[in-house]
Amino acid sequence: MLPKAKGLTSLEAKARLARFGLNVLSEKKPLSSPTIFLLQLKNPLVYVLLAACLVSLVLRDYQDAGIIFFVVLVNSVLGFVQEKKANSALVALKALVHPTVEVIRDGVKMRIDVKYIVPGDIVELEQGEKVPADGKLVRANRLFVEEAILTGEAVPVNKDTGDEVYMGTLIASGEAVVEVLQTGSGTEVGKIALSVQKPDEDTPLTKQLKVFSSHLTILVGLLTVFVFLIGLVTGKDLYEIFKTSVALAVSAIPEGLLIALTVVLAIGMQRILKEKGLVRNLVSAETLGGVTTICVDKTGTLTYGKLEVVEEIGNIEDVCVQHFASTDDPIMVAARDWLSEHSVHFKTTETQFNGDCVMIDSIPFIPQNRYYASLIEHKNKQKEIYVNGAPETLMDWSTLTKIERGQVEAKIRSFTKEGKRVIAMAKKAAPTQMTKISEQEINGLKWVGLLVFMDSVRVGVRDSFDQAKKSGIKTIVITGDYAATAVAVMSEIGMEMSKERIILGDDLEKMTVLEVSKRLANLYKAGNKPILFARTLPEQKLKVITALKKNNEVVAMMGDGVNDAPAIHRADIGIVVGDATDVARESADLVLLDSSFKTIIDAIKEGRAIFDNIRKIVLYLLSDSFEEIVTVAGTIVLGVILLEKVPLPVTAAQILWINLVSDGFPHLALTVDPKREDIMNEPPRNPKEILVSGWMRKLIFIVSLSGGIIALVLFMYFYKTTGDIVFSRSIAFAALGVNSLVYVFSVRTLKAPFWKQNPFENKWLNLAVFLGLAFQVVPFFFAGTRAFLLLTPLQPAHWAVVFGSAGAMFVLIEVAKVRLIKD
Repeated sequence: MLPKAKGLTSLEAKARLARFGLNVLSEKKPLSSPTIFLLQLKNPLVYVLLAACLVSLVLRDYQDAGIIFFVVLVNSVLGFVQEKKANSALVALKALVHPTVEVIRDGVKMRIDVKYIVPGDIVELEQGEKVPADGKLVRANRLFVEEAILTGEAVPVNKDTGDEVYMGTLIASGEAVVEVLQTGSGTEVGKIALSVQKPDEDTPLTKQLKVFSSHLTILVGLLTVFVFLIGLVTGKDLYEIFKTSVALAVSAIPEGLLIALTVVLAIGMQRILKEKGLVRNLVSAETLGGVTTICVDKTGTLTYGKLEVVEEIGNIEDVCVQHFASTDDPIMVAARDWLSEHSVHFKTTETQFNGDCVMIDSIPFIPQNRYYASLIEHKNKQKEIYVNGAPETLMDWSTLTKIERGQVEAKIRSFTKEGKRVIAMAKKAAPTQMTKISEQEINGLKWVGLLVFMDSVRVGVRDSFDQAKKSGIKTIVITGDYAATAVAVMSEIGMEMSKERIILGDDLEKMTVLEVSKRLANLYKAGNKPILFARTLPEQKLKVITALKKNNEVVAMMGDGVNDAPAIHRADIGIVVGDATDVARESADLVLLDSSFKTIIDAIKEGRAIFDNIRKIVLYLLSDSFEEIVTVAGTIVLGVILLEKVPLPVTAAQILWINLVSDGFPHLALTVDPKREDIMNEPPRNPKEILVSGWMRKLIFIVSLSGGIIALVLFMYFYKTTGDIVFSRSIAFAALGVNSLVYVFSVRTLKAPFWKQNPFENKWLNLAVFLGLAFQVVPFFFAGTRAFLLLTPLQPAHWAVVFGSAGAMFVLIEVAKVRLIKD
């Protein structure tokens, strides 16, 4: 029972907030816009470009110098815009996480954002909540606080009235009333906040991309050195071949890939948010799509978590209502609501509890003990101990005869088969001199009766489970309820359970992790059907998660209590509901704002789309890059074969222009490409599958080789028939630029034929291709741009050849996808 206190007034709190500031820790200042822009230049490839620009200026080749500088500028602007957009998205997502705490203001209990706590506030805390600021305990009821954040000691510390507690520590058990003394930077944690801030960490996919990029850099470096050396051997102009080699190197390396990755993930996080799921970090966004197993709680996820008393067995209405008044547990709230209509201790005219009984002491509920106890003093000074909790626990402590117990157990079985939940109530007389309950006193209880609760199944859950099964995702339900209760709920949503797929907490306790992993593996060999762990303790969830990961499953774990935190943290994707305890929420990767299982499936769907879009961008950028290398290297090799001097098919300036058009628009549009309609009709990807898999390497080879050969053939044909090098280069330049803007529609469906998805549903890609074509075609119509890029006007027949070759290449890629591309 918490003492009465008025706390601060609203005016006092406002004045102190102005004086002491927000209750937040110091953070690293976000990068300024100029700094973000300059960081775009911090790239070895940009250094090479700028060196080439300088060489061009020294040699008075102002056209090439101008276009190289223009490419550096535009690439930097694009990178700046993307990074700013990503940072803004992440800041917006972070702002949605608002931890709250219960305070007393103007004599009224209210819940406010933690950042508005001020010195002098009176704060009430329960198990699982985080201490919001440094303060002194006004009252402590069996309080243990985990102070590992400050001391490194994992064992919770016992705290009594008058002791101090500190910001960031966790209430492991018990209840507390705290008077706030220090907030924000004035707290112990605040004093060292800057020194303990974690550096930004790369996500696993980012690390993989960096390794991939380093390998790609080596490959491209070798190819460009090859082009440069062969060019010299075959008599190419030193300056021209140098510029061309540099341009090839720059165009071949997808510098914007890592930034595009951040944009894809940030946009994916926003899309998941629209589906009522808050993803707390980029790691989660990229991992969601690979989930193979979901471990889900029953209450609040499969059901609404809104309990209502539907039946009473015994004389529960005669229990002192103060026993139910101390916590916000859903069971207690539902019982209190029921008592408001049925209890003889409730004043219906004043809608408040009578003062004919007072709580003197209580033992807070913890899952390991499965009971809650209170010491009540009646107005006649008689005292009683009231206990409610798990029926089997209270029956062990009660004076029920064997026959009476059998009757109670029969009723419980009947209720649980109907999907109902039950709690038991018992009591005993206490000595008048008792002021504090001892756990040893919880025995010899007089049985009072049962309260029966009902929790309705959520709308849409059945369809979501069908979707999970269809997409190859395994489902495990873990609950503290009776097996019969869980089976009834699961049956209602179409999840039929067989006896061998039900594992009880007592049996789980006797099994090793290896035994659990083997049992689960054997059960799933029989088919993808749900598995139920019933009557489990929260800490047993960790054993299940560990066993699943031993089987190489990518696990999403659902929980809400402080004891769920280890399992949530151990899972690949930790999931909590919006009103979960602070420690559980901080261990989680995904917060369900609507607590629904449907949101989990929607989030996984978006996670799969994120990975798809990353692959589209990589596939497009690499195909486009190697296409140009094939064209240039091909002419050099052809010259060696023909024993004649063959000019380069495109200039350095033209390569850089294509790089700007091809990479600067469509790949940005692919970051927001809509997800495939059938994305959940396939099993999860193999966790060990690399980003650029075998079928992607085949497709990159086919696209780059075919595109490069087409451009080379067109160049050689017109060069041999006309002898006009400017005209022939104009044809090659147009072909290389246009075909990448056409085959992007083939790339966006990955392995599937393009007609499997509406080719024009991505309006941003349509706009990107339109702009790309404009930048590719318009330069031919103006004297200034023609002189700048060394082009000559093309006739309609020539454009027909260019677009025809792009169409032929598109058809070739589609045939290859159907005939040759296999996993």
